[in-house]
Amino acid sequence: MSRALRIVVSLCVCFCVSCGRPNVDDTANQSSLTILYDADERMFGPYWSVGAWFMMFLPLVTWDADGGIAPRLARSWEYTSDSRHWTFHLRSDVRWHDGRPVTAHDIKFSIELAAHPDILFDDAWHDVDSINVSDDTTFTIHYRRPKDARNTWIVYWPKHLLEDLDPSAFFEWEFWSQPVGNGPYRYVRHMPKTMMELDANPDFFDGPPSIDRLIIKFGGGSGITELLSGNVDVLTHLNQADIPKLGNDPRFQVYHHVHPELPWFSTILWNHRHPGLRDPLVRRALTMAIDRPALLRALNLPPSIVITDAPMAPRHRRHDVPEPLPYDPDGARALLVEAGWLRADTGDQATSRDSLRFEVLVRAGNRSEQSAVLVQASLRAIGVDMQIRMLDGTVVRNLVRAGDFDAAFHPLWNNVDGYLNWFNPDGPLSYENADVRSLLLSIKETMDPEELDDIYRQLTPLIERDMPVTFLFSEAQSYVVPAWLRGLESPYRADPMQFSERLWIER
Repeated sequence: MSRALRIVVSLCVCFCVSCGRPNVDDTANQSSLTILYDADERMFGPYWSVGAWFMMFLPLVTWDADGGIAPRLARSWEYTSDSRHWTFHLRSDVRWHDGRPVTAHDIKFSIELAAHPDILFDDAWHDVDSINVSDDTTFTIHYRRPKDARNTWIVYWPKHLLEDLDPSAFFEWEFWSQPVGNGPYRYVRHMPKTMMELDANPDFFDGPPSIDRLIIKFGGGSGITELLSGNVDVLTHLNQADIPKLGNDPRFQVYHHVHPELPWFSTILWNHRHPGLRDPLVRRALTMAIDRPALLRALNLPPSIVITDAPMAPRHRRHDVPEPLPYDPDGARALLVEAGWLRADTGDQATSRDSLRFEVLVRAGNRSEQSAVLVQASLRAIGVDMQIRMLDGTVVRNLVRAGDFDAAFHPLWNNVDGYLNWFNPDGPLSYENADVRSLLLSIKETMDPEELDDIYRQLTPLIERDMPVTFLFSEAQSYVVPAWLRGLESPYRADPMQFSERLWIER
């Protein structure tokens, strides 16, 4: 080999080595955070991960520290007096990670894609009549009925990358595991079922995040072990029973995230076709037998968590929430006597029928499991036999939707569409009350605060009388982070995934 050729080869080798490996000094100066997340490489796709979406994609609006609406993709908006026509003005300095500008055409495309018959994803498209784009930063959504278009949970996708893909394969698109977003972090690489690496978006409209690199490890069951052994820095799906294991360890901080509009409740769904559960007196008795404040304490949830017995208006705060039924096991027994399930003289099971017995479905591996054990003990104390059946979450969801259950621990979305789905005779519960349904439908016809308050005031006593479900408590998500991580606040900015760009490290 000639001397000149050897020089060329040596230069090529050096070039390849330097391209294939990051500069040691640069890596040493980078800050990083390792997060354990109960998902897989499809975490940014249209599944149930939710919190992770906001690392990669942006919503139109978000929450401020006080639980109010704050701009995000949208810089401003206005709407008509009947709340049926909303015009949004987008920021002009937001780009997709491939450099293309984010425009109103992306918003229109995403909403219409979600409404495709093969997809029907989430509820951004519900009641949408049409979407008109005026220019790259302005669009108007026209609704068939009054609606608040400021949805904090819906994110939007790049039209130029997705418009030619097959909608029938929407949930399997490779894009979800190698996304191109517009959020504070960019996709770098992933190992299937193992991890994903993200780096800070240098072109983020609000400035690049302080933490340069995020490693998302997939898993959830061994979370507390991974944390205490130092394999991860952050737990995003914390089993409440594990909180005492942290004790007063100064290495960690626990935050509780509560959605400002209380989007869902932890509930027990009752199947009204069951011979013992079709009676509202029985359902009321079962609710009165559960000490819900004690349940919060046992689950290591903050006492500020809302407990109620009826649907709540989105603007409700704790000071105007209707008082729930008290914990009253003696009153519960009296109701069971009245319903014929207990004998008044002895409190034993009535001799005219079998004991009140039913099976409850529970998702394995989350706090419903611990809740079910505590509720089971409470009901046993008033002579009710509740058998727990632990199943995978997907199996529970499918059985409930098919109406193939006696009772189930299940989340219930606190919005009118969610209640209309559950509170109807053809739904999974077989619950029928024409007045309740009429009031729920009337909620969809107004955005006037006084009218809404009046509707909810009429709705509350009907639900409290019928007890179609037992509302245990409004849901909160708990997170454990290292003491040196800053930028989180309870209760509205406690999610390290949703507010990742606010984080910084302070050793």
